[in-house]
Amino acid sequence: MPVYQFECDICGKQFERRLPISHADEMPACPAGHQAVHRVYSVPVVVYKGSGFYSTDHRKSTSSSSK
Repeated sequence: MPVYQFECDICGKQFERRLPISHADEMPACPAGHQAVHRVYSVPVVVYKGSGFYSTDHRKSTSSSSK
């Protein structure tokens, strides 16, 4: 199940909840019991490892011409 991050509009607390994808539109109550919450969206982290995705995805062309 994915983890969603929420923020309470009344007390300002941020909290996370695990929800099934089928319940992703539901807004849970904050830990203090307030119902006015909104979902917080964040930028995903992308880490490239190795010498680079371009050089490893394409084969180097070996152009050897024997005349």
